[in-house]
Formats: sequence, structure tokens, C-alpha cells
Amino acid sequence: MGKKKGAEQGRKKTIYELQAEICSALANPIRIQILDLLAEGEKNSSDLLKILNVPKANLSQHLSVLKDAGIIQSRKEGLYQYLSLSIPKIKDACSLVRSVLIEKISQEEKQNAQIIRQLRAQG
Repeated sequence: MGKKKGAEQGRKKTIYELQAEICSALANPIRIQILDLLAEGEKNSSDLLKILNVPKANLSQHLSVLKDAGIIQSRKEGLYQYLSLSIPKIKDACSLVRSVLIEKISQEEKQNAQIIRQLRAQG
């Protein structure tokens, strides 16, 4: 079993595994909101706490996930930790997902309107 574990740690991750790590980090509404806020510019953790209105431990956990995924970075200045996007293109990825969501909702609305017309025609 020791050889297998060592081999597993030594193997390179596939592009799909790397992509899944980033997607996993984005799979939380608070983390997406953090990215939106950081897209506006650097913020310190106190700013984020005030805006998000979440417990400090909860914010810390979310920031850790985003840092581990390499999406955000931090720098310390005095007592404060300043956070920023380490990959600014992440804004484009979030924007693309939103446009997909808009298209999905639009398609659902068209389908619902069609169903309503059919129901009215029957009734």
C-alpha cells in the first residue's frame, strides 16, 4: 500500500482534475460573492466581514478554499490581511457562467410560456 500512495502523490494531475479543483472552489455562493467583491479591487478581511455578514471563522474557511485553489492571494500589512484576485480572468469565468444562467432561465421561461398556452387552449 505504501508504494501506491507514493505513486499517487507523484503522478501529475490531469487537466480535468485541475479544472475540477477550481470549479469546486467556486461551488459556493459566498465564495462567488467574495470573488465579485475582490474583482472591484483589493479588500481586507474586515471589509469582507462587514459586507458579507458571516462569522469570522466561516469567512476564513472560504478564503482558505480560494487560496488553496490559487484563485486569490493575500498580503499582510500591519494588522490587516489584504486580499486580491491572483487570477483576474476568474471574473471572465464567472461572467460566462452568468450568461449561461441567463440563457438557461430564458429557455425555461419560453418552455413555461408554451405549456401555459397549451393548458389555456385545453381549458
